[in-house]
Amino acid sequence: MSPSCPPSSGSLFALLRGNADVRRLIGACAFSLSGDWFAFVALSGFVYHHTGSAGWTALLFAINSLPGVLLFPLIGPMTDRFDRQRLRVACDLGSVVPVIGLLIAFHAGSVALALGCLAALSVLAAVAGPIPEAALPNLVTSRELPLAQTVIGSLYSAGLLVGAGLGGVVTAAWGTSATLLIDGASFLVSALLVAKIKRPFSSAMTTRRLRIRADTAELWRFLRTTPVASALMWLTAGLRLCYGMVGLLPLYALDRFHVGDAGVGALYLAQGLGAVLGPFVGRLLTGSSTRRRLYVASAALATFGLGYLLLAHSTHLGPGMAAALLGHIGVGACAILALNGLQLTTPDHLRGRVMVFVFSLSSALQGLSTLAVAPMAATIGMTDTTRLLGAFAVFYAITWSIGSTRIRTKQLDAPHEAA
Repeated sequence: MSPSCPPSSGSLFALLRGNADVRRLIGACAFSLSGDWFAFVALSGFVYHHTGSAGWTALLFAINSLPGVLLFPLIGPMTDRFDRQRLRVACDLGSVVPVIGLLIAFHAGSVALALGCLAALSVLAAVAGPIPEAALPNLVTSRELPLAQTVIGSLYSAGLLVGAGLGGVVTAAWGTSATLLIDGASFLVSALLVAKIKRPFSSAMTTRRLRIRADTAELWRFLRTTPVASALMWLTAGLRLCYGMVGLLPLYALDRFHVGDAGVGALYLAQGLGAVLGPFVGRLLTGSSTRRRLYVASAALATFGLGYLLLAHSTHLGPGMAAALLGHIGVGACAILALNGLQLTTPDHLRGRVMVFVFSLSSALQGLSTLAVAPMAATIGMTDTTRLLGAFAVFYAITWSIGSTRIRTKQLDAPHEAA
């Protein structure tokens, strides 16, 4: 933890006013995440227009998430061995190059070049994405960390709401070139803000020597011997294994509620709003209690399941939106409480690898869950699939909560110092 940060008053305004480095980091995350969705909206329309295939459009999601999973053994050690601040700035500046490539691809009508540029952006995002979470404990005090992580965690959902929404408006009004120019500018602003941060991103000495096998073995050893970290990883796994049912939201709008595309947008709006509110609700319920952090996190996973069980029984759009809102308040609270617990549990010299592993694990299991839901819905129906996964989320949360009752919580009281 940074000892030079001012004492926290527990207020978001006080945190942002008193800590310029956190302001810059939050601003950088907001710009880069919103810019990512700007480009993705434009790219989705471009690929569909030139191929006429929904399958090619779906491939974009795989290209957007797979690099972080496949390159995890390399990205994790990089985040700990290299200077995190310089690495983040380099990734932001480097992202401008594939954005320029997308402009060329759009002008030339080349889907292959566009997909290659998306893959390059995805690799850079996989490296840059976990760095704020790895660095944040070094920029704030232990009292400020839960609030700061709550804000950054909520930006992922807010970036989707703002970036995707505005991206669609800008693309429709001024075309894809304007959208991509805004995306490129967002990376430049992010790089500038990160470069201005004065506190170090790591408390440990950094080295450019990568020891992939040894560094990965050290990560597994830490997870094996640290019950709290292991339990929070299992909680994250449970959350992402159930997440595939989120892909059924459009079917509820179209087939159950019969409200068309506007209804699809309304359900996604409820989803996004819940995910933004969830981290703040989780922090409010947790307070300063270490043990309560674990209980609230498991209750949040159960809330996710209950929300979708209610959705399965909804017959109109209004109750369906309320159910989606409730479920994703649970998602947001569970995800951020687990992430914050891992920040507190993990020593700084390992935190980069742990954060990269969390991101990779989430992407992989969420992808598997999404792939499994399609044949399940075709076989047993949309409603029974939702009920099955919703009930599984509740069961998993209860089982995890029982299993975690014996975990000693001293590790969550303050973060470990780097060895």
